[in-house]
Amino acid sequence: MKTRSAIVWMLCCIGFALAATTSAHRSAHAGPGSFKVIFFLDPECPVSNAYMREIKSIHSDYAKRGVAFEAVFPVPTVNREDIRQFLLKYQATIPGYQDAGLQKVKRYQATTMPEAVLVNANGEILYRGAIDNWYYALGKNRAKATELYLRNAIEAVLNGEMVVKSRTEAIGCLINQ
Repeated sequence: MKTRSAIVWMLCCIGFALAATTSAHRSAHAGPGSFKVIFFLDPECPVSNAYMREIKSIHSDYAKRGVAFEAVFPVPTVNREDIRQFLLKYQATIPGYQDAGLQKVKRYQATTMPEAVLVNANGEILYRGAIDNWYYALGKNRAKATELYLRNAIEAVLNGEMVVKSRTEAIGCLINQ
């Protein structure tokens, strides 16, 4: 009888600890304005160009819900004017920055363009990888994406939930490091 009581007591403690951990994790990531999406892009990369419509759509859908956005261009030959022209070409209102020294690439472990990183107010990576599964191999894409990785991650954090798929493999042009 004592063994059964001890087991029940241990299970209750474990359950309480898990509930407290989950609750703390959710509250640490909850609330609009606490999140930023960083897109790693290259104006010369065909996949980056192909994704601009979806990038603009994501920005439009979530900026009004308090999510911040920026586009980072980790290509040493891309200057401020190139970035301005690229964003103007696609009528994108996302702020764009050079990352010639690759500080953001290293900080957020980006490897590919386009790649998306979702971070909280502390800069912790909540999601990193492909925007969706539209491209499934280099030069190969579906007619339409069937898995919306970045959108799902943003929705999860805005709803105070954990990101189910926090890492995917981005398809596109490699970042030279």
